[in-house]
Amino acid sequence: MSATDKYQLKLKNIHLEMAGVSDIGCKRDNNEDYVQIIPDHGLCVLADGMGGHLAGEVASRMAVEGTIEQICKGLEYQDKQRSDISTALPLRRLMKAAIVDTNSAITIQAENNATQAGMGTTIVALLFRDNWFVLGNVGDSRGYRLRDGELRQLSVDHSYVQDMVKRGMMSQQDASVSPKRGLLTQALGNPDVDPSFTSGCPLADDCFLLCSDGLTEVVSDKQIKSILKRYDNPAEAVEVLIEKARKNGGPDNITVCVVRVRDEDDY
Repeated sequence: MSATDKYQLKLKNIHLEMAGVSDIGCKRDNNEDYVQIIPDHGLCVLADGMGGHLAGEVASRMAVEGTIEQICKGLEYQDKQRSDISTALPLRRLMKAAIVDTNSAITIQAENNATQAGMGTTIVALLFRDNWFVLGNVGDSRGYRLRDGELRQLSVDHSYVQDMVKRGMMSQQDASVSPKRGLLTQALGNPDVDPSFTSGCPLADDCFLLCSDGLTEVVSDKQIKSILKRYDNPAEAVEVLIEKARKNGGPDNITVCVVRVRDEDDY
């Protein structure tokens, strides 16, 4: 298991505690997941790569590092303007541009390198800024929020079965066990992507979770909620979630990031 990275970031009236780990799982020979946390910018980005000859590892790293680089440049520019963010819209635009530009870079590299042809990756990113949060994703790596004891998926699965659910042609229960649930309708590495976004105001005691499907394929939402409610420390929660996935077989790489929102009075 990788060492846990834990950071604290102070926003207006709240603090953030973050922890993230990527684990190879029990059945894979290499880890195609990748995660980074940037404490100075309240930013977490996670990707789950796919493709032969280690290309999945290349795609996921490019996705995370490229998106982070673009977002951080945008935030530094905003800092120079010395203006607060009054709505989440500028942050959503910034994250979308970062993901789309990074997708172009991945696509070009795949086209110009035969060993990386067809490589792709999911991505899910979470950004906190001026008391706003923005979560964006492409693919089926997920983002959740636990608030007042209720766990809610904030991301949108870009998958064949989720499209069927939206059209009323499949139930959510059937989708969760369908052999086609891993078939993605969007991933970075395709010429065009349309990221999904959720934004809002974080509240004290909120808990956010980012994860690859190596967690959600073998650990139910009910079990995830129970663990997040029981383990207040983000690093402990991450480790317990990964260990639960490993105990349930760990057939895929498992990557988890947990963010706790604290009231400043707790510090």
